[in-house]
Amino acid sequence: MIHDHDLNCNGDRLVKDLLAGRNVLVVDDDDDYAEAIDEVLTLQGCKVTRITDPTKAVSRAIGEDFDFLIVDKNMPRLNGLEFAEQVRRQKPSSKIIMITAHPNEDSRKQSLELGVRYYLSKPFRKNDLLEIASFILL
Repeated sequence: MIHDHDLNCNGDRLVKDLLAGRNVLVVDDDDDYAEAIDEVLTLQGCKVTRITDPTKAVSRAIGEDFDFLIVDKNMPRLNGLEFAEQVRRQKPSSKIIMITAHPNEDSRKQSLELGVRYYLSKPFRKNDLLEIASFILL
């Protein structure tokens, strides 16, 4: 799961300032994990939409304006790489963070080739997610 470690005061303020009011789509077939990400981002002032079905999430990602997307790589029916490919084809400016419990160099390379901004291995620390999300918004 997401590990909770405190950011320092200055970093905490900067992260909160960058993330406050941002519209985020979280796509993960594990609703418990998606809920944990939702809670972390909501505490920073983000408006989070959680979807467990990646096929439904594609149309939302394309049809709505999200500041960034967090997508699990290993999902049934449509994996995170296929999701990223479909979304980036229609909305090349989409900022995607790929998360995975089963990282490997080939999928990391493929993710980056598809335009994924960051590839993050589960479990990850809350701070790692917040710093990465902040960074891709700069």
